[in-house]
Amino acid sequence: MRLHWIDALKGIGIMLVVFAHHSLPVALDTYIFSFHMPLFFFISGFLFDFGKYAESTANFVKGRFRSLIVPYFCFALITCLFYFLLDTGFQPGVTNIEFFETSALYGIYSILYALGPLVSYNPPLWFLTCLFVTELLFYGFAKKYYGEPGKLVLWLTAAGIIGYLYSVYVPFRLPWNADVALSAVAFYGAGNLFRKITEPDEKSGVASGTNVKANSSFNSESRFRAGFSRTEKFFPGIFILLNLLYFAYLLEFPTDKINMNVLKYGNFFSYYFLAFSGIFAFVYLFKKVGSSKILEYYGRNSLIVLALHFPLKDILTKLAIIAIGVELECFYCKTALALSLTILNLLCLIPVIFLINNYFPFLLGKKGPFKELEGLKSRIRKLVN
Repeated sequence: MRLHWIDALKGIGIMLVVFAHHSLPVALDTYIFSFHMPLFFFISGFLFDFGKYAESTANFVKGRFRSLIVPYFCFALITCLFYFLLDTGFQPGVTNIEFFETSALYGIYSILYALGPLVSYNPPLWFLTCLFVTELLFYGFAKKYYGEPGKLVLWLTAAGIIGYLYSVYVPFRLPWNADVALSAVAFYGAGNLFRKITEPDEKSGVASGTNVKANSSFNSESRFRAGFSRTEKFFPGIFILLNLLYFAYLLEFPTDKINMNVLKYGNFFSYYFLAFSGIFAFVYLFKKVGSSKILEYYGRNSLIVLALHFPLKDILTKLAIIAIGVELECFYCKTALALSLTILNLLCLIPVIFLINNYFPFLLGKKGPFKELEGLKSRIRKLVN
């Protein structure tokens, strides 16, 4: 069963990602970065049904590789080619992107290593490989402790601590953003556990014959559920108030922004506290608001928006600067202009989303024929015969 409010939540999340990539004023930029990527890990965990894959690790890995890693390499290559042609065709001999200043061999290595800072022409792609590693980590924990939520929480907490310590003390990055995944798995696991607590009637169908206790063990904790239900009604107001206070604080006392992509977490406690407060503020808000057709549309197509909005953002930004005739520094300080460019970006992606979904679904790791092309082929065969 599709949860419309989750699609809408993904929609506002991906819109915030596009919006935040327009270099906003410090307070707004810092606020959005404090939770917008943790929110996506949380949603991914919320949607993960462990019971579906409990018996077959191979099926789980294959499915996740197809839905995350295949799109990563497809969009990494497509956008690399786009920037290369733009760089050499539009401004021959002028290297605008650091990625193209290196050798071709190093470029291939950068794409394979899959770090956002290395794939500098389209850094948002870091999320796809990081989510893949994060899901593998959580699956490993769940295989052993899914029926024991207390131990699962303990392992998730340990991973979150290790991930933070890694960012502080280890000077090198791990491939496929595995270092970020150590922290991200805490948000992913929290999303999965949150669904088990708030929607206990849903069954994940954990099969017998595995070393996992049935997830119905959550149902046996009736006291915890009852207590949570009694206090949950206060959570929306509390988390929204915390977010308003934090944003007001940033307006008065600007601080450095958090950026998971480059392991920039800031203070340990504020990193997790602000991330979870932002997550739950939006989760409870959208559980109340419900669905929105526009937000749901972009939520269902968030992978395409994530993968392609950055190149489009660069084009629209340069065109706007030429058309409006403002200095770059002034331009990036204007929230209204950033919002306008975000809306224009999302509108321009509509035909791209249609084309990919109908003609090139393999870019998203999806199976199945290209519906329109297959129909065209069959009509041509009839004419020939």
